[in-house]
Amino acid sequence: MSVTTRTLVNIESIQAMYKEYPTEFVEFCGLHNLHPPKIDSGNGLALAAMLHNPSHFWDRKSCDVYVEKFEIKTKDSIQLFNKHEQWGIKTSIERGKNYILYPYELSNKHKMRKNFAYDGTEEQKNTEIDKIKSTIHHDYVEVPNSEWQLGHKNPESEDNTATNLVLQPPIQAKYRDQYIFIDTLTKIPTPTTLKKMHESGNSPYTLEQWKQLKELVLSMTDLTTTDLNADSNADLTTDQKTESIELTSSTV
Repeated sequence: MSVTTRTLVNIESIQAMYKEYPTEFVEFCGLHNLHPPKIDSGNGLALAAMLHNPSHFWDRKSCDVYVEKFEIKTKDSIQLFNKHEQWGIKTSIERGKNYILYPYELSNKHKMRKNFAYDGTEEQKNTEIDKIKSTIHHDYVEVPNSEWQLGHKNPESEDNTATNLVLQPPIQAKYRDQYIFIDTLTKIPTPTTLKKMHESGNSPYTLEQWKQLKELVLSMTDLTTTDLNADSNADLTTDQKTESIELTSSTV
C-alpha cells in the first residue's frame, strides 16, 4: 500500500498512546541499521503516533493537542514530530504537514552519510558525490524562495539584532535549536547538543581535541573572573579596597 493523499489527524479518535512501533517499521530499521528514538521518549511517542496513522498528517495545533492530551512533557510539541529525518527516515517536505512517508524510505542525509568507506574507485567516488549533490539540490536549490526564512544564527543567544540572523530553507528548521549557524551552510553544535552527542557516543572530537577545548574554556573562565574582579574593585573607595585586601590576606 502506498499513501499519496493524507488528511489532518483527528486526535479525538486516538484513545491511548502508542507504546510500540509498527512491526514493519522495526524490520525496516533493522534492515537499514537505523536507530529511531526510544519509544518511551517524547520523540519516540510522537514518532509512533505518526507511524500508526500513515494516512494522516499532523500540524502544529494537532501536535499541541496530542501532547497535552497524553501529558507528554515538552517545551515545543512540533519538535517532537519534525526531527526524524536526521536519524534516517524520510519525512514530509510539505510545509506545515508532518508525517512519515509510506512505504518507508531512507532520508537523503542518511543515504549521504551511511557507511561511506572509499574503496579507491572512480565509480564509487562519483556515486557518493552524486548522493551529496542530490541532497543539497533537494534541500536548497529546489526550495522556492518564498519558503526560506530568517532564523537566528545562535538559538541560545539573546541577540535579536540583524547580525544574529541567517537565511535558512525549511530543512534547517529541524536543527535551529541544536546548532549555531556560522552561515547558511555551516553549523556547529550548541553546548547542549554537543553534550548529548558525547553521551551517546557520537562526539565529533578526539580526546586530544576535548583537552584543547577544556584548556580554552578554562582560560576564558579565568579571564572573565579577572575582568569581573577588576570591574568590581573599580567601584570601591580607597578604604573599601584596603578592607578588601586585609580580608583577603587574613583568609589566605
